[in-house]
This record gives sequence, structure tokens and C-alpha cells, in this order.
Amino acid sequence: MSTNGANTNVALGRKLIQELQEMGAQVPDELLKIASNISDARRDKSQQRLKANEALLKDQSDMFDQIAHTYKKLAQDDSWIKK
Repeated sequence: MSTNGANTNVALGRKLIQELQEMGAQVPDELLKIASNISDARRDKSQQRLKANEALLKDQSDMFDQIAHTYKKLAQDDSWIKK
């Protein structure tokens, strides 16, 4: 299922629950819990993705720092060219 489809389904579900409540219908507690669980799960998944992205950016930054350090070291010493 695509993310956009999932977002649309969640939005439609929330709207349906809201409309039912506005019409005075008794929305079962279990349905409200499911809607809440979906929202919590999506938030958790988003947080996990954010943490993974932050870790990846940190790893990339560290790698670029190491590359820059190596190039600076090579630029200061031309003995590697003579080999």
C-alpha cells in the first residue's frame, strides 16, 4: 500500500468517525482505540525513520570528514606520487 493511500485511508477513517459522532451515533470504544493505535503507530514509524536518517547523515558526515583529512594529508606530502 502506498503512503499516500494510507494517509487517505486514515483521513477518511477519522472523518467517518467524526461524522458519526456529530450525528449522535455511539462509536464503539474499540473503533476509537484502533484509530488511536493507527495514529500512534504512524507517529512511531515516522520517528524511527527520522532517527535512522539522522544516523545516516552523521555517518556520511564522518566519512566526508575522514576523506577531507586524507586529502589534506596527501596534499602535504607528495611522496605518494613518487612511488
